[in-house]
Amino acid sequence: MKFIRDRLHPNGLFMKMFFITVALIMLVAVTVTLATIRMAEQFFVEKFSITNSQIINQIQDDFEELNYSIVMAATDISKSSTIERYLLAEEARDNERILSLFLVMRQIDNLREQLGDQNVEIAIADQTEIIYTTNFTYWPAASTDIRAHRITQAITAEPNKLRYFQASRGTSDDYVVAAKTLMDSDTDQAYGAVYLPIKEEQLRSFYQDYVKPGNDFYVLNQDGEVVSSSLSNAIGTSLPELHQQAETMVKDGELFKEINEEDTSQIMVAEYLPYFNMYLVNMVDKQAAVGNLIDTKQIILLLAGVVVLALIIVFLVTKRLTNSLSKLVNDIEAVPKKGLKRRLDYTGTYETKQIGLAFNSMMDELQVHVEKRLKAQKQQRHAELAALQQQINPHFLYNTMASIKFLVIMGERTEAEKTIDAFITLLQNTIGNVDESITVELELANLKNYVLINQKRYGDKIQVQFMVAPDCLQCQIPKLILQPFIENSFFHAFNKTAAGTISVLVWKESDELLCEIADNGDGMATDDKQLPNTNRNRQLFSGIGVKNVHERIQLLYGTDYGVTITSKAGEGTTVKLRLPAIPMEQAEETVM
Repeated sequence: MKFIRDRLHPNGLFMKMFFITVALIMLVAVTVTLATIRMAEQFFVEKFSITNSQIINQIQDDFEELNYSIVMAATDISKSSTIERYLLAEEARDNERILSLFLVMRQIDNLREQLGDQNVEIAIADQTEIIYTTNFTYWPAASTDIRAHRITQAITAEPNKLRYFQASRGTSDDYVVAAKTLMDSDTDQAYGAVYLPIKEEQLRSFYQDYVKPGNDFYVLNQDGEVVSSSLSNAIGTSLPELHQQAETMVKDGELFKEINEEDTSQIMVAEYLPYFNMYLVNMVDKQAAVGNLIDTKQIILLLAGVVVLALIIVFLVTKRLTNSLSKLVNDIEAVPKKGLKRRLDYTGTYETKQIGLAFNSMMDELQVHVEKRLKAQKQQRHAELAALQQQINPHFLYNTMASIKFLVIMGERTEAEKTIDAFITLLQNTIGNVDESITVELELANLKNYVLINQKRYGDKIQVQFMVAPDCLQCQIPKLILQPFIENSFFHAFNKTAAGTISVLVWKESDELLCEIADNGDGMATDDKQLPNTNRNRQLFSGIGVKNVHERIQLLYGTDYGVTITSKAGEGTTVKLRLPAIPMEQAEETVM
């Protein structure tokens, strides 16, 4: 395993480029192929659906022609005075009634002949029973049960309307009945009804020529029942979902709709038959329709050939391009062993040559920079030592001694002793301790001594409070890093306000140490939120100015740390120092 890894490591770029390029080629090939298949299917579906829509329109015309013939026959019967007199005649001699019936039969037979070969029969009934039919076997009920039949009840509710009903005799023959109430034009009273049974095979003949495997037709009434279908076992069944989809499709004006179920995908075309109050639905199995449109096997073979050819070309080209770069990488890896004075011999492509030139130039600049950096570090260390030696301002010494003398003269011996003790401790921690970093605890002790001396000199109208988290006391902090801000608050924050409070807060957040010095003094305007560059003769104690603290922190710990200031005129100023939270023991080990 290690042998394989060692062999592949110098050719890592080649392997990545090769595999990425191959993956992209395959992705593009597969995407284009799928998109082509999808577009071809979509194009075929649209064209197929348009053609089927035209077929549906043709079938609809045949249905309308049948409806027209039935309407004309029903109209002729309703206008026939011969039929009306026969149905209204209550009492008549037998010979007269026989003659009248003969005339009725001849007129109905003539109307039946006008319907031609459309498989439509005619039956008329009075208020009690059917009195004549061209083929009684079509009627689903006994002639005496006509008044109780649902068809008669339905047309009685709408006497002026021709309606269609699905009917069944319980045999293998299925049919639809068109029915209408016969009304007296003078009295608007019903005197009978006309029934026109239509064999289901007549409806099926309109679309039978278009039926193919996977291409089925349904005629649905308003209850979702199948009145006619190319699938004989579907006739009489209820398909409410298909009816709902057809109704929605026609309402939305959709030309076609794709219906995807668990195992099948079908194309649906629907049209409303207004005279019949039914829907004509054409369901086409998508796989059967487009299955032979595209040769999937041929496409896969072609795709495999393209991918293999692309692999060979990509391998040869990528290998040649990366050889010189791999050699350059090997030479660069050897630089740490040879030192900064090693220079590369560059050959190969233009880009590789430019990288070699840039690397040699970088090494030259790096060597110069390292030498300058070493020199700068030496100078920086000398400057820091010099700054530490000048931390005590002579004016601060004179004024502090004068204050102690004044306390002695005033007889305040205890206060004078406290001030001297604080002064001695302050001098010991600044002059006697030459360490650059101290603990937060020691830094706070220095601050408290400094505050005590200032309060003895200027009074205790300015109070200082300390709030420090216990887990911060042993953290490392640069010596005298907080003192310049306390000094700045004492002598700059309370020029307009004689009294106030200075708060010193220290806490940790994650791996950072946060120190905050806040006062409720005069504050600064928005444009003045800069670290004040105080005049040296106002720096009564520290030789390091307030503004220099920020630069000092970034020099020690980096640009992620430093000082930020927020202030508002009349409300006060808050200065926040952000430092790394380093325990003092760890800092000492790092120095060692």
